Amino acid sequence: MKRAGHLYEKILDPKVIEFAIVEAGRGKRSRKAVCRVMADLPRHVTIIRDMLLNQTFTPSDYHVSIRYDHRTKKSRKIQRPVFFPDQCIHWLIVIAVKDVFMRGMYHWNCGSIPGRGIRHGHKAVKRWLTADNKGTKYTLKMDIQKFYDSVPHDKLMAAIRHKIKDERILSLIEKVVKTTEAGIPIGNYTSQWFANLYLEKLDHHIKEALGVQYYVRYIDDLVIFGPNKKKLHKTRIAIGGFLETVMGLKLKGNWQVFKTASRGVDFLGYVFFHNHIKLRARNFITLVRQCNKVRRKIIAKVAIPYIMAAGLLSRIGQFKYFNSQNIKSRYLKGININLLKGVVRNESKRKLPAAAV
Repeated sequence: MKRAGHLYEKILDPKVIEFAIVEAGRGKRSRKAVCRVMADLPRHVTIIRDMLLNQTFTPSDYHVSIRYDHRTKKSRKIQRPVFFPDQCIHWLIVIAVKDVFMRGMYHWNCGSIPGRGIRHGHKAVKRWLTADNKGTKYTLKMDIQKFYDSVPHDKLMAAIRHKIKDERILSLIEKVVKTTEAGIPIGNYTSQWFANLYLEKLDHHIKEALGVQYYVRYIDDLVIFGPNKKKLHKTRIAIGGFLETVMGLKLKGNWQVFKTASRGVDFLGYVFFHNHIKLRARNFITLVRQCNKVRRKIIAKVAIPYIMAAGLLSRIGQFKYFNSQNIKSRYLKGININLLKGVVRNESKRKLPAAAV
């Protein structure tokens, strides 16, 4: 593959810098630091352009917090960079490298990639299980131990240099990579791109060297289907060895190999079977609680808060992706969907003037 050059020039364009600042601030307009930058956008565009021209950008210290992830039932260390200039610079880096990183990317890598989110992975799993009962008889589920914290800087930079030869953009990337002693911070916008690029080698190894037919990845969660357990165990051992010897990573010990039809595949918020799809248990419980709260508001003739309405509408939006007829008839009874949409619509109108500033 021919390495890409002349990427740095792209992010010196004031219009590109302005776009990056606006995108970095999207959904954050209530923050004072963001408001200050947006109030004098041309001056801040000039500041960043001068930093880039003179290569004087120095990353700021992270704001560190511990956040409990209800999905995984684990506490995560979040390292959030300051908005200006760091988050804006991160956006510029992604603008520069996105197209290059996308080249050669595995098609069923469905995490944190535009147009390849949960729906993309959902489509793959549903298609495979429906079309090939025999080839998807068994499932291998794995994930990588402390993935973000474990990515080796030297190997990551080598993977990036394999695709890019522009020394100025490489120097800028390396500054961001070296803001931590090891791994890549969960709070950086660049991290999801670096993570997917780094695991590209694993994807190709699984598909090409190991000859796996049905494989989908969501960040560091790997799901593989096969016709028998023995082959899947061999695949698991081979992947574990590749991760340790080539990539400096380790497979988590909670891997599972099981019969697809007996348990279903709990992945991407759903439980997939060969002939139907269910909502994941945790998500179902959340849905029931949301419905009960909204129903109580309606019965009491009390205004429904925006967050409550938006949350339930978002959950209802998932209904077309699983077999939901029974849930609709039982739990949405007495809930006016148009009323919820009206609450969200009114809130959007109320916020419109602020968003247009």
